[in-house]
Amino acid sequence: MSTEDIPPEVWRRAEVRDALAMRDIGTVYRALRAHGVSQSRIAQLTGQAQSEVSDVLNGRAVRSYALLSRIATGLGIPRGWMGMAGEAPPATTEQPGADVPPREEDEAAKRRRFLSYAGSLVLGARTELADSAHLLSAEMREFDVPRTAPGRVGAADLAALGELIGSLRRIDHRYGGVGQYGTIAAASRQAELMLDSSMTEAVRSQLLATLCKLHATAGWTAVENGLLASGHEHFGRALDFGRDGGDPLAIARTLYAAGRAELHFGDANSALKLFQLGSIRAESSPLVSSVLQLNSAWAAAQGERGDSVRRLLDNGRGLHGAARIDSDYPLFRWFGDADLLGMTGSIQLAMGEYESAALHLSRAVAARAPGEVRSAVFELASLAEAKFALGDHGAAVRHGRRAVLLAGGVRSARLRGRLAGLRERCATLADSRHPWSDCAEELALGIDGVIAPRAVRR
Repeated sequence: MSTEDIPPEVWRRAEVRDALAMRDIGTVYRALRAHGVSQSRIAQLTGQAQSEVSDVLNGRAVRSYALLSRIATGLGIPRGWMGMAGEAPPATTEQPGADVPPREEDEAAKRRRFLSYAGSLVLGARTELADSAHLLSAEMREFDVPRTAPGRVGAADLAALGELIGSLRRIDHRYGGVGQYGTIAAASRQAELMLDSSMTEAVRSQLLATLCKLHATAGWTAVENGLLASGHEHFGRALDFGRDGGDPLAIARTLYAAGRAELHFGDANSALKLFQLGSIRAESSPLVSSVLQLNSAWAAAQGERGDSVRRLLDNGRGLHGAARIDSDYPLFRWFGDADLLGMTGSIQLAMGEYESAALHLSRAVAARAPGEVRSAVFELASLAEAKFALGDHGAAVRHGRRAVLLAGGVRSARLRGRLAGLRERCATLADSRHPWSDCAEELALGIDGVIAPRAVRR
């Protein structure tokens, strides 16, 4: 079926390419509508009912492989842009339009495999996953990037990659990583081509370490976009390059990022194992060691391993106090006093130590720079949750409203999880006859507004 009525510039827009990488079909359809393509025409091209197109425009996610395939074919979208190049359809037969959730045992198997590889690498063994370019996600393999390596790689090329990593990390640290994955995935693929160029042995070693950092950044950005499988594939590739480049702190950073992905979207006990493996490689850096110890405490608290939380928390705080941040590992210098306070408060909140949690979280919020929006939102939400638990409903509502206001500028798949505790407390209070029930209900609706897809006018 002809797609001549779809303007080619639609597919050149960065936000559309990012949406395709995330399989965010609602954003794609809205872009088509903005360029004059009617709902009925979208339905005709994709084989959907017009009501189904309307549902997608209003926030319904599309997860069915069969429907995604029809959409790609009908709209003339290269399948690689949607991460479907070379991807086999599910073994089970899907009905058109059905949303089939991933099987839990598959995710558990992937988690065990990654943990096994990370453990063997840190402890000095090699496994089948090493040198695993064939396992790279389709999203990363298929972005349109030049396919030829530069003639010679030198210090300037590595500096340019370092600048790219730094700029993307700064954006992520302030607002979240949604919208950046296409850029970093393409850069990762292109940077790997440099390995085929001529260079000195010293530059090659630095390039391998830089590729580790680049893939770790790509993995974290994928996680921020909700692309968990792609994130773990990047993390695995980062470990390959970290091993070959002989950079233990780059490996520690990769394991930290992979652990945070598990902590927010997977399994707290798996996160704890990854943080502990990272600590083995972080001994040369008090700062990196402190971050891993603190995250281990948080994972232990969420995994109901209360006996070790206090020891890990004290170790992390002590190491942070001894670290000279300005001269320590550059990729962790962002972890300052506000982050230490926020992490301490989050750990105490998970342990039910609400008074201490509220104290540390309020100090963290006060210490935040104006541009640190994402961290401020997460800490305000946790602070409001602690205040609700303490019975200080006025302060809880005040902090919660501020969190919701700022959350509109946060682009992170973690937003839903980080607001879930506050949302639950609001819902419980709203169902009661408490004097603050109306405010709690209003706050719950505000949270729903920032974590749920927004309806659009038709």
